[in-house]
Amino acid sequence: MRYLLVIGPLLVASLFASGWAVAADGATLPVVKPLLACEQLAKHSFSAAADATVTVSAATLITTEQGPFCKVTGTIAPAIGFEVNLPTERWSSRFLQLGCGGLCGSLSLNLANAHSCTPALHGEFVVASTDMGHSGSMMDASWAQDAQKRIDFAYRAQHQTALVSKAIIRAYYGQPQRYAYFMGCSDGGREALMAAQRFPEDFDGIAAGAPAAFFQFQNSFFHGWNVVANQRADGSAILLKDRLPILHRAVLGHCPTLSGVADGLLQNPYACQFDPGWVPTCADEQKPGENCLTREEILAAGRLYAGASDASGRHFVLGGMPLGSELQWPVPARQGEPAMSLSMVLPALQHVLLPETQRNLNSLADFPLTHQNFQRVAQLAALNNAANTNLHPFMQRGGRLILWHGLADDSVSPAFSLAYYRGVQAELGAEATDQFLRLFLLPGVGHCGRGEGYDQIDFLTPLLAWTESGKAPEQIVAAKVAPPALIQPHRATSAPASQQAAGQFHAARAVSSPLPVPGKPPLATRPVYPYPNIARYTGEGDPNLAAHYRPEKSAAFALIAFGQPAISYVGADNQRTFSVVDGKLVAASH
Repeated sequence: MRYLLVIGPLLVASLFASGWAVAADGATLPVVKPLLACEQLAKHSFSAAADATVTVSAATLITTEQGPFCKVTGTIAPAIGFEVNLPTERWSSRFLQLGCGGLCGSLSLNLANAHSCTPALHGEFVVASTDMGHSGSMMDASWAQDAQKRIDFAYRAQHQTALVSKAIIRAYYGQPQRYAYFMGCSDGGREALMAAQRFPEDFDGIAAGAPAAFFQFQNSFFHGWNVVANQRADGSAILLKDRLPILHRAVLGHCPTLSGVADGLLQNPYACQFDPGWVPTCADEQKPGENCLTREEILAAGRLYAGASDASGRHFVLGGMPLGSELQWPVPARQGEPAMSLSMVLPALQHVLLPETQRNLNSLADFPLTHQNFQRVAQLAALNNAANTNLHPFMQRGGRLILWHGLADDSVSPAFSLAYYRGVQAELGAEATDQFLRLFLLPGVGHCGRGEGYDQIDFLTPLLAWTESGKAPEQIVAAKVAPPALIQPHRATSAPASQQAAGQFHAARAVSSPLPVPGKPPLATRPVYPYPNIARYTGEGDPNLAAHYRPEKSAAFALIAFGQPAISYVGADNQRTFSVVDGKLVAASH
């Protein structure tokens, strides 16, 4: 039985005192206490829940602001590390598994985009994560020399972690979870879509942010193009970071925000097409000015907007850099520094993206972005990509999916999320899709956050409301909590290029905790509506308050076209199950 929540603060306190947990607009569920002492879980065998031997290395109590949690760590053979945190006092029968970023490689709990979710803040979730089958930095790819670890990273680790976590829940509390959720951004977003596509029974509600789900082409042609499109024949960079504000101002001067407010945030960047004539051209190509770009710089910008393609008109990615994202671009700060995208693409090409697991690549000159090399990379799309639009099983079992993406994302093009959403609509029908999947696009927001937009946003609360009470999200309110990010002056650093790139694309890892960080006081709020709607100011009241906006359908989204061969890899039933035979990856036949 499900309960709608319409109660006051005194009743909330009363329900907690009497052993009930409360979720705004979600179900009101009884608190369940554990049946075992935490340390006893270390003596249990959970191998029957997985497809391999499970070893529990530790089960200990940890202290949090919301009471103790039983922290269980272990390994699913051969090397999938997992961590499960179980509340001892306030479990409300909810389970949340979290995704990771980059190429993963460590255990970390980071409840991003849950800053105002009452059950999460109160410590009511069992929270789990996995290292995706290997240990190392988020940019390290050397583990992929082991074929089994490639399968574990692609899809097996998250699924087996879900199965084992649920078995631990049953052992500890004497009953299963009532609701299972998954949240992740970047590779965590890929993992989220992978769960909905390959393992529809694992989770009831899924939030997939900026999914790196076009993995094979994202980490090769998208990031590779960021390098070569901004490079002279001698390898030097054309556009540097201090030149980006000039380009950004030109774009904002010609593209309408469409919100009715001149706030520099493009509600639909795809409503505008870059025109080189927007940018003042420097008279002297050898002396770039403070308010102009050289012709060479303008041409490089045009290539970055367009995305990877060849002279024959083939498109190897679904989209390039979106208009309005200029301040986020991963170009070098000064000559001589490597492009940050290079630290993404070279390790991936050396170890992860091709059937052979070891290649000697010193630069992209060793792997030109040609149609032939696109076809080589595409060989493992059925392993690593999460672009299967056949979500019939997930929909039929009652799953709910929130897909979201920043429209100023420099690491994963929002064009993928648009193409994928359209693909699901084409497969299932627009009306059926709307019953279980909503896409939210965040103007001015970079990769998984940051940028100039409103990036403090809680996706877990609406996911709970939709999953548990059937209340589909018609809008989600986002907040701006800090002044817009500006181009910072270059500071010398001894950090390796891969570490700098991790900071550019994935931000610093938050302190691991089964609790989210509470939200900061907002400077302004703005609603985000499901695609294809954008936020339009009503013309009355404070434009810094979300209440003074209304949804408006943006017809310009319909103008977006996706080129071949890239778009052919977004479609139904395009994934395969893989095994290891004689040390090599082998795909199962259909």
